[in-house]
Amino acid sequence: MIVCPLCHGSLVEENNSLRCRTCARSYGKSSAGFLDLTTDDAAYEKGATTHKYAEDQSSSRARLWTDFLKPLLSQRPFERVLDVGCGVGKIVTLARQDGVEAYGVDLPALTPFWSQAGNDPDYFSSCDAGLLPFSDHSFDVVWSLGVIEHIGTETGHCTLAANYLETRQQYVDEILRVTKQNGRIIIACPNKHFPVDIQHGPVDAMTPLSESVKIRSRIFERTGINVHRVTGRYHLASYSEVKALFCKDGRVCRFTPLPLKNYFAFARFQSGFLRNVSALAQSYVNKLPGFLLDTFLNPYVLVLIEKS
Repeated sequence: MIVCPLCHGSLVEENNSLRCRTCARSYGKSSAGFLDLTTDDAAYEKGATTHKYAEDQSSSRARLWTDFLKPLLSQRPFERVLDVGCGVGKIVTLARQDGVEAYGVDLPALTPFWSQAGNDPDYFSSCDAGLLPFSDHSFDVVWSLGVIEHIGTETGHCTLAANYLETRQQYVDEILRVTKQNGRIIIACPNKHFPVDIQHGPVDAMTPLSESVKIRSRIFERTGINVHRVTGRYHLASYSEVKALFCKDGRVCRFTPLPLKNYFAFARFQSGFLRNVSALAQSYVNKLPGFLLDTFLNPYVLVLIEKS
């Protein structure tokens, strides 16, 4: 099922590496022992994380699989799944323990955490999200949670590259390519049209420090709230933007906004300023009416996409 991410040619083992029979490009393994199918050198500078963040993600993703993804996916039969941007790989590992043939891909910087977690190298590999190393129509379900907002950025954070829309379209096209006919795709990220984001800071190393950015940074430092622009060029995506990327050329038959109940653990609301609004935030998210899910009143894009 693993193929060359550049030309989709078959791979053959050769001198402790994999060589593409079609384009002759070779792929090796990372120092942590995971197959490295990354094609862009810039990817090695992105995706670094901390041990604290890895621990928090492992805990939150365990709950996400048990309380949200597993019940949702079990509404229809499925066998093989892919997590694009799997982080430390907790969801993939839990899905495998539940009998699902689950695979995870992420940037090379995550491979040491996979090793520490004891992840199976047969089911995890590093690659570019826009060049997936799988053959066409391989998966019943593909999900990519909290990833699209980082696609097309200069450093993996919030500064958009000039060609970010092309890069995001390539990422979407790849997800659609590896999804089976009638397969399902789940995309999630903070909603650009909602003016508050608590998952991303307002700046990265390339952000020009204008007066408005300095004010936003001070607010974020004191409250954990990033008050951001809701139109124009910004790294977050909206429902309409995600729909425009996926729903073209008749490749998608259904685009369904999902309720947010059971998606969040509200871990960031357990301390600091956000603790004061935790109950309100949980009530708002859990009780948001269905007809408002794809509007600016929803803080999050969470959508189920069904491929034609």
